[in-house]
Amino acid sequence: MTTSGTRDAARDGSAGAPAVAPGARPHGTGALRRLGPPAASSPDEGRVSLVCFTYAGGGSTAYTAWSRRLPKALTLHAHVPPGRQERGREPSLGSVDELVDDVLPDVLAVPGPLVLVGHSFGAFLAHETAHRLVQAGRPPEHLFVLGAGAPGLTPLLPVGNDEEIERLWRLLGANPAGLDRPEFRAGFFPALRADLRAHAAFLPPPGRPALSVPVTAVYGNEDPVATAQSVSTWRHLCSGPFRSVEIAGGHFFPQTRVADTVDALVRHLGIAVM
Repeated sequence: MTTSGTRDAARDGSAGAPAVAPGARPHGTGALRRLGPPAASSPDEGRVSLVCFTYAGGGSTAYTAWSRRLPKALTLHAHVPPGRQERGREPSLGSVDELVDDVLPDVLAVPGPLVLVGHSFGAFLAHETAHRLVQAGRPPEHLFVLGAGAPGLTPLLPVGNDEEIERLWRLLGANPAGLDRPEFRAGFFPALRADLRAHAAFLPPPGRPALSVPVTAVYGNEDPVATAQSVSTWRHLCSGPFRSVEIAGGHFFPQTRVADTVDALVRHLGIAVM
């Protein structure tokens, strides 16, 4: 993980969690899950679509609570990587490029204007997906990177073995109780290790033009690794508007401070908050 907090472990062990929590209904299959209740007709017509990527080892369940907070002008599509949730029988992928190759067709199939959101390791995936969308002639309206520093511009923390992963987990405030459950470790650690390998190996292609879409970097004021300084490194990969925003909370503020996080994002998009 970087000191920006992009290498982390899930607090809730989404590999073994239900695909959807009570109160949210997923729609669609493949690499994205649409969370939230559908409209009776033309459910996504005229709506902005959030495409959300989560922390290392995580899945779409990390954004279930978001679907209850979003205004009606937004839909939410959350990433389900291979090796977790309903894709648990698929082998995990070990590189950022492979993960983006896997999800890109589903992202391109989402109707309406796109806004990409990535938390921690997911910020790498969201940023790379944004570049692919620009190349495809469908640039996103905005990119939000949460609790993460830019790839190649922040130092790594060691996660070469399970002991180092556990230390990082505790540092970030993740759920330590899961570490004592063998069935939890067996279900969650393979996906986590794959994401950590992908993170450790990734560097942006040299000489690639900076991303021209608006970028907002959001960080928790109690995050021990994703500090204001580390998240500001994203400005070096951007040629368009850039700003950083502080949220109260630690590394997992997108899950522990849902209302504050969602409201900040929709305000920056110029959409009325619920």
